[in-house]
Amino acid sequence: MAADPVPDWPNQDAPAARPDWRERLALATDLALIGVLVTVAALPVLTAPAAVTAGSAAVRHRYTDGGLPPARPLLRLYRRAILPGLPVLLVAAVLLADLVALSRGWVPGGPVLFFGTAAVAGWLGGFATLAVVAIGRDTSLSFRSAARWAWEQATTRPWTALAPAAAGVIAFFLALSVPATIPLVLGFQIFAAHVITDRLAPTPV
Repeated sequence: MAADPVPDWPNQDAPAARPDWRERLALATDLALIGVLVTVAALPVLTAPAAVTAGSAAVRHRYTDGGLPPARPLLRLYRRAILPGLPVLLVAAVLLADLVALSRGWVPGGPVLFFGTAAVAGWLGGFATLAVVAIGRDTSLSFRSAARWAWEQATTRPWTALAPAAAGVIAFFLALSVPATIPLVLGFQIFAAHVITDRLAPTPV
């Protein structure tokens, strides 16, 4: 049996310093601020996907650089994302209407069709989350390229879409239980989406 290696204490790397409570509090405060701004920007409803996309870029900057990004690039991204976000909003509205109609018995199908539609909606939500994270990583990326990368990840490794979708469902029900926390939950959910995606799909677009 081979002997255990002798620790080379003088030459070993020191453990990475963990952020103290002040840094954690600063991060939580910044995420809450981003969530509030995203909520305000999404109030017209038609701008909701664009607001989340700009929020993703803001969270990514805070996540990697340790500070809030300048406002001007975010506003440019917000304006650029309004039109591409409209089809996403339309699909989400159709799926939501289907789920409501199935849950209330307005259309035939019963629980089987309801849960099947919910599963499809969850997977598509995870796919959309991957695309939003991709644009947050690189704001110069085209929406088509981000969607292509997200589709490749979601179809070849489904867990990369299912994991952020599950986190989104938890955040959704948490926000519904206490509606006043919606802006706060939104900022933390975008942050969670980036962390989860970095673990499961770290490859660049």
